[in-house]
Amino acid sequence: MDPSPPVLDYARRKKQRADSAPCTYQEGIAESLDLPDAAFDTVVTSLMLHHLPEELRPAALREMHRVLRPGGRLLVVEFRLPKSALGRRLVHGGGGHAMAHNRVDLLDGLIAGAGFEVGEHGDVRPWLYNVQATRTR
Repeated sequence: MDPSPPVLDYARRKKQRADSAPCTYQEGIAESLDLPDAAFDTVVTSLMLHHLPEELRPAALREMHRVLRPGGRLLVVEFRLPKSALGRRLVHGGGGHAMAHNRVDLLDGLIAGAGFEVGEHGDVRPWLYNVQATRTR
């Protein structure tokens, strides 16, 4: 799901060239998914939440909770600031504005606040953070 038709068209073209599992592409926004309740076993969001204004992130996570079946799994992968001074300087100097202001330290709490039970979480080198969670109710 993506709000951008050109991005969806690009994904469809890439899919046609790849030998992979069936996949559908739908235009939409994370904070108001046009999908039925409890319809999915897994939701993955990869490098997307930092594009949303901070005030919309809780609504997007609540929507992910809504479309998951009880027992369903959520995987969130997001950019995080590098820990080294050199890495942080490269991010700020390289146009990484969204990444520079992405508060991954808040993700666990936001995900729990949306109704998930947070499981494993942590850094994925060099600049990623991931959270795995489960819909328990």
